[in-house]
Amino acid sequence: MKGKIGLIVGISVALSAGLIIGLTSYIINDRQKIYHLKIAAGSKGGDSYTFSQVIAQVVSKHNPKIQIEAIETEGSEANIKLLETNQVQLATAQADIPTLPASRMVSLLFPDTFQLVVTQKSGINNVGQLKGKRIGLPPLGGGQYKSFWVLAAHYRLASTDFAYRAMSETEADLAFRNNQIDAVFRVRATGNKSIQKLVQDYGGRLIPIDQAAAMKIRQSAFEPLFIPKGAYQGNPPIPPVDLPTVAVQRTLLANKNVDAEVIREITQILAENRQELATQIPLAAYIAPPNYTGGTGLPLHLGSQAYYDREKPSFFQENADYLALWLTVIILLFSWIWGLKTWWEKKQKNRADFYNQDLVELIAATYNSNEIQEIREIRQKLVHILTTVVSELDEDRISAESFESFTFTWESAIAAVRDREHILITEQKSRLN
Repeated sequence: MKGKIGLIVGISVALSAGLIIGLTSYIINDRQKIYHLKIAAGSKGGDSYTFSQVIAQVVSKHNPKIQIEAIETEGSEANIKLLETNQVQLATAQADIPTLPASRMVSLLFPDTFQLVVTQKSGINNVGQLKGKRIGLPPLGGGQYKSFWVLAAHYRLASTDFAYRAMSETEADLAFRNNQIDAVFRVRATGNKSIQKLVQDYGGRLIPIDQAAAMKIRQSAFEPLFIPKGAYQGNPPIPPVDLPTVAVQRTLLANKNVDAEVIREITQILAENRQELATQIPLAAYIAPPNYTGGTGLPLHLGSQAYYDREKPSFFQENADYLALWLTVIILLFSWIWGLKTWWEKKQKNRADFYNQDLVELIAATYNSNEIQEIREIRQKLVHILTTVVSELDEDRISAESFESFTFTWESAIAAVRDREHILITEQKSRLN
């Protein structure tokens, strides 16, 4: 038997030690773990790619356990597909490009604007005048390419109304300089260096896109915006006036399966170090939490949600007044119930005390009686009292504790009756003899 107990104790100790060692190893490994993430960033030289590189640098500086690598891609649509298949864990994307189920929102990065640059000789002064012209479009697979066709559809322009070529930014700039195309369409942040070069050095001219509010009816991610006068040059100003256009947010997305703590940390670093980010890329000044007014409508990643809700009052804080009221009501109700219970118990005890007093009087009468008939009458009274008390116990008019006290007194009384009856009978027999 002792051997079996020793074996059980030994196994228990071994299992406990193994569990402690395992948990300790897990905690140590988790603390030392390096998270390697990839971010789909668009084409090299673009705003998103540069922004992604800056994000990678600043995040790794503030948390060396998170290492991010910027991956060159064709654009927003390709980024979302890579994110869906987990080939990348983070992605930048235009807010107007449809996402896939694995995509979750992390942050708004900056507003992109529709920018249509035309040559001086093109004769183009508005979007409708693109008909019959040669247009350089962004590469296939990018959000910019899709955005152009949304714009064209709004102005009732079909693909057969003009000649177009999808090409890289470098190819489009070269074709523009060589007068091989009449216009270039881009979705870029205001102040983009490539567009600045076209309008400053190669005679490019920005034209207005003035129906953003109307386009928002079908494309909720679109917002009316102005490219400020002088955004690309101060003297003479380019553009010469505030130029209406369409804005769409550039967003940072994450795969929903990425560790929530990692995404929370990234979100916190972006939100709390905007000034540091802005010294490397001024667009970082626009970093903001999603507000759902720009038509994104995408669920937040759990990690980002945790960060954004950090100062949100808890349920108890938010409903403190109501909870205090209910607590007061409950306490008052409990006090009333407790008082009622105490009163009832006191009433039960008083009834038991009343019957105990009757028993004491009957005991005294028993010892003072010299008649057997009187003793028998006292016995009948005791039986009647017992019957009454048992009935009241069933009806909860007397408590169990009071009944125990009554029982002790009643047994003393009935014993006194038996003793006194025996004594009187014995005395009576003696007199007869």
